[in-house]
Amino acid sequence: MKKMTLWLNSVLKVLFSIIIVGSIYNTCIASGSYDQSRTGLVLLGIWTGLGLLFYKLRPRLSFKVLFTGILLISLDLRILWFLNIDSLPVSDFGMMFYNGSQVIQGHTDMFKGINYFARFPHMSLTVMYFGLIQYLFADALSMTRLINIGLSLINVVLLYFIADQLFHDRPKSLGVMFIAGIFPPMIYYNNVFASENLAMPLLLLSVLFYLQAVNGQKTIPFLCSGLLLSLAHLFRPLLYVVLVAYVLYALIYYQNHIQAKLKAVLSVVLSSLLPFVLISLILVQMGITQYPLWHGTEPLTVSVLKGTNISSGGGWNKEDASVFSQFNGEYEAVNQECQRLIKQRFTETPPSGWLKFYLVKCSNQWSSGDFGGAYWAEAGRTDFKTQTLFAQGIHRGNKMAISMLSQGFLFHQMVWIVLLALSLGGLFRKEKSGAQSLQLLYILFIGFALFYLITESQSRYAYIACWIFPILAMTAFRGESAKHKAGDEL
Repeated sequence: MKKMTLWLNSVLKVLFSIIIVGSIYNTCIASGSYDQSRTGLVLLGIWTGLGLLFYKLRPRLSFKVLFTGILLISLDLRILWFLNIDSLPVSDFGMMFYNGSQVIQGHTDMFKGINYFARFPHMSLTVMYFGLIQYLFADALSMTRLINIGLSLINVVLLYFIADQLFHDRPKSLGVMFIAGIFPPMIYYNNVFASENLAMPLLLLSVLFYLQAVNGQKTIPFLCSGLLLSLAHLFRPLLYVVLVAYVLYALIYYQNHIQAKLKAVLSVVLSSLLPFVLISLILVQMGITQYPLWHGTEPLTVSVLKGTNISSGGGWNKEDASVFSQFNGEYEAVNQECQRLIKQRFTETPPSGWLKFYLVKCSNQWSSGDFGGAYWAEAGRTDFKTQTLFAQGIHRGNKMAISMLSQGFLFHQMVWIVLLALSLGGLFRKEKSGAQSLQLLYILFIGFALFYLITESQSRYAYIACWIFPILAMTAFRGESAKHKAGDEL
């Protein structure tokens, strides 16, 4: 157990250092191509001012006042962002939203054969969700963003309770809640028509129940954790990483009796897999999808192939994406060709080349302070297909007061670098970095980092893990319980 904790600590120090260097480098290099107005500095000043105000008022105000105040500030910021830009669904989001309207008319061809959502079945439930919103509301675009605001506020509250399970320190947990409330990506994504908005609260609930199970040493919360993880996986493919983290944590850190460990593992594994399998089979039985949700007609090796493309930085590229069409969507033929190309690349490229590639890929994956949120919120304004499909009625104006992608670039990058630096600083505080429950978050982050090193890279993909950093940033500070303990020792 102790060796594992030391290993996690060492690996994370390296990872966070790489990401910080990459974030600073990208900020300095890219800042010249963005709007150098005073907007970013003003926003940074407001963000800093809110932080100082919270720090000063925290000892003087009651818990209820602080909790309510943080929630109101979080709501205000999200409403301002909602009013700032008339966002439209673009790219995959646009396809999901448009096909949602087809689903409510009874069409399900998009989930079958080699159509897009049969290739990537993890988007199927989001397509159906968008269809439901369009069925229920006349202005489905605005209503989707308003629902996102509500879900985002739930995330802020859930992070308070998760922090409370980790730190057992109310002021510190309020600090986590405050950072989450004003954390740029958790605001930006409310204007993005992304499945992550649906998956995030379910994932956080799963983590909360898991921590309650660990701290209370009870089975029912493990079952609830697995069920919620299964539901989150219906909207975003994260079960593979999170379930492995849950199992590893239970085997290494949960109790000392093998029977208790196995009971915890079986509880969370079965409760996470069975609902997902059952829902998948029901969709097939109803004739909505052709294959179970875990079996896309495009093999996962295509994503791995993209992830090994040095010239594209491990991101999406036409060369690798075209392999599927080259073999007419024949699953085994595509799979074998991807495996052949991957082996060929590793054979022809020297180890030093791969080391450099993966260092840069890791840095680029996590160096964006907004996790791509500002880009996806604004991209619909210049996309011809999106404008043709969705820029109608009250959305025709396509308004935007401030571009957070351009004018807010310096702001969200500096906020991100500060949180990374605090998270790294927390690793050097042995009493905190060695805290047993925190190891779950460390394992989760390493799991996500490895997964995105192996597969196709895109800054948006890491958004599902961004909630970890408001918590890790607080490990750099001594909480009230630690101060009292230090005072007693004196």
